[in-house]
Amino acid sequence: MNEDSFELASRFVSESYIRQASQALSRRRRQTKSLLSLRKLPEEGWDEMSIEAFVRDLSFMDSNNFLGNVGVGEREGRVACRLVAQRHYGLAHGVGRSGDVAAEQPKAAGSSLMSKLTNILARDALHVAGLEGLTEVIVLPLATGMAMVASLRSLGSLARPVSSSSFSSSAVASSSSATYLPQASAFCPSSSAAPSPPLPTSP
Repeated sequence: MNEDSFELASRFVSESYIRQASQALSRRRRQTKSLLSLRKLPEEGWDEMSIEAFVRDLSFMDSNNFLGNVGVGEREGRVACRLVAQRHYGLAHGVGRSGDVAAEQPKAAGSSLMSKLTNILARDALHVAGLEGLTEVIVLPLATGMAMVASLRSLGSLARPVSSSSFSSSAVASSSSATYLPQASAFCPSSSAAPSPPLPTSP
């Protein structure tokens, strides 16, 4: 509701009550203005009603939620099940376009704005965590299987085997940390590791 609507509402409800309600709604609008202007995480977290109202406003900005609109284009968001639409606040468009995952959706200003804000807030969160050198961040949806594969590959890159040229039984016996044994292809405590048997030599 805008100021004109509040003025009309005062004809039905006491003006003092309407003024109080107008001030409360103005405070929520200032939250949105601050978020868009400062481009960083708010100092005070939003309550759930403010978050839902903001997401709903973004949803209203997508063409599939325009009043009286019947989308027939190939890029039009459509949801067959109303329960699914309610669960996702009416947001039916994806992110990006062919060849550019960060591109704006031509018929989804709200979804595009949400994607941009998500990237900006994620970057600010990483800056707060100490990663000051980051300049650009993009947040992408990731399925569970792909997330597990990416995590395991990252962990695997940290556990590189020791080359056989630098491996010796004396090093294993004197080391107090876990040592990677190339012959066994497993991590073994150095205290229980035995020297590897000599490799057979050709006659």
